[in-house]
Amino acid sequence: MDIQHLKYKNDLNIDSFIHMLDDTTECYKFYWLDALLKLFSLGKTEIVFDDLINQMIADAWYSVVEYHLHLGPKNASGKIMNSLERAVIKLSQLTNIPNDADRDTIILAVKENDRELHGEKDQLTKNVPYRMLSPFMHEVKGNDRIWDQKKRLIAYIEQLNKKECIPYQITNGAGLKKRVVINEEWQNFFMDNFVTISGWIEVKKVRYLQGRNPGVPGIIYKLVPENNKQRKLRYVRNLWNTIIETKPVYDIYSEKLLGLDDFDIDHFVPWSFVANDELWNLLPMDSSLNSSKSNNLPQWKYFELFAKNQYMMYESAKSSEKIMDKFKKCQRDNLVMPWSMEELYIAENDREAFIKVLEEKLHPVYDSARIQGYEIWRM
Repeated sequence: MDIQHLKYKNDLNIDSFIHMLDDTTECYKFYWLDALLKLFSLGKTEIVFDDLINQMIADAWYSVVEYHLHLGPKNASGKIMNSLERAVIKLSQLTNIPNDADRDTIILAVKENDRELHGEKDQLTKNVPYRMLSPFMHEVKGNDRIWDQKKRLIAYIEQLNKKECIPYQITNGAGLKKRVVINEEWQNFFMDNFVTISGWIEVKKVRYLQGRNPGVPGIIYKLVPENNKQRKLRYVRNLWNTIIETKPVYDIYSEKLLGLDDFDIDHFVPWSFVANDELWNLLPMDSSLNSSKSNNLPQWKYFELFAKNQYMMYESAKSSEKIMDKFKKCQRDNLVMPWSMEELYIAENDREAFIKVLEEKLHPVYDSARIQGYEIWRM
């Protein structure tokens, strides 16, 4: 998303605007500006700090709780340093709302636990609202004492706005009761370029999160809850249905014989980590167990059974034209990674070679998920 090509009829300082998200050592600016735009899209032009922070927590909820992403570093003793991440984790510990709860539910929970979250929320207002405007403050350096003198800083922003229309001003008030007031000319700019600006923020946010979570795939899919995404498992289910019609297939965890109507297609390593529906990570699983496994990892001891199950599936396809037809229909959506068709699902592999290739590819993914904080599921 190249926001630098934005043109606008008013005499706004777009050059400074596009630098608002530069040099971010923390994620706060992304979530702050995103929250500001979301509330503006609801018709709000004067927004209390408290409401903005509530939105930021709701925005970060899915990435932190559902997908185990880190928003910032830990210190030497393992303490999370990022105030937004701490707020989300604390909210999760204080409530029983589901990981994929809707935004309204999350914001309501934040309000109900406002006292417990006050420290983290207050910390988030110390610098972000003001530092966001630093590209417009050409006379103020990064270590200027004014940054620690909020009344003086607010007065400076007010005077600056008289010389040059800046995106918003800040009203004096007590802590979280301060307000952001979006300037009218910038309201028109935000309205006309809402989609472009939102996309720009998302790209910046994804790049930051990838840097903080280098071993995690599919970061861009981990900003919203999983149930908002289109899943592509239909052809995989058809494949396993066809196999079950011809031979016995057992659940690798319970050893229960699976029938046509009593299994789900499950990810060995959870989708919320891998962010794909690759066939080599999918298996038929007893429906009654799938809900208890949820978003957790199986014990690695089940890998061998899983790999043998995968090998049986491919051997069945090679020996049956009908099953092979179902297998080929999975290729577009479920066999995207080139190595799967170049190294795994190839005629030359006997069972030992097949299992070895699958382990070499899947074990590092499994280990990365463990490092990221995914829990082990035990029956």
